[in-house]
Amino acid sequence: MPKDILRYMSTMNDTTMLSLKTKKQVKELAQMRAKQLGIPLGTLVNAFLRNLGQTGEIHFTISEPITPKMANIIEEMRAEVATTGDTYGPYTIEEAEEFLDSIPYESKHKN
Repeated sequence: MPKDILRYMSTMNDTTMLSLKTKKQVKELAQMRAKQLGIPLGTLVNAFLRNLGQTGEIHFTISEPITPKMANIIEEMRAEVATTGDTYGPYTIEEAEEFLDSIPYESKHKN
């Protein structure tokens, strides 16, 4: 083969192997989420690494699952709205914050 073709072939495949250790459950959950999105896990990892390299930024989203108590409160509110049609609003941002601040906080960790 001519050298120019070999040089072209070697520059086409500029990938490298990345090996990392993670817990099996973490990998399986990530694969499941990637499959739900219809994107291979390797593609998502590459996108994450590319974004980190280009922008120097990492974005995380942490959402807490709804507790059974909160699910009950939401269900009660929906039932009340369905029955009475009253939505107790609209709230302004300040009114909503004041209302939320008035609700007692229950820590998950009891001392």
